[in-house]
Amino acid sequence: MTDQVKTTPLQLVVLTPDKKVLDANITAMRVLLPDGWWGILPGHAPMISYIHSGIIHYTIEEKKRYIALYQGTIEVKKTPLEPTQVLILTAAAEEGEDLVSVQASLEQQAEKLAALAQEANREFNQLRLALERSIQEAEITGAGT
Repeated sequence: MTDQVKTTPLQLVVLTPDKKVLDANITAMRVLLPDGWWGILPGHAPMISYIHSGIIHYTIEEKKRYIALYQGTIEVKKTPLEPTQVLILTAAAEEGEDLVSVQASLEQQAEKLAALAQEANREFNQLRLALERSIQEAEITGAGT
């Protein structure tokens, strides 16, 4: 049974709202969770957790690769006779074998996300003010009749 667990891969799936960053069978991974670094191997117990922004280290075909991600959630699912599945949902992620370029790409994505959030906040405030003005005008008009 132990040999079967060691040879069965993990299925790692990383999704953002825009794309599937990765869907691959891997042999091992490390991820930073709120209580520290966790190693995940085939047969890992089921769990769900928040992920800090940072780097995920994983091994595929004996090569070390990286995923830089901008926060998210991780779910480890274990079903009989199937590989352990690790699902990561995040706002932005970059995958590659060069740690420096992966981090740089993620920083660019994080800047874009921050700019989009700022613009969305500005639009929300404009709509809120317009709605408040409409409500006040309706109250004034309703009071005069």
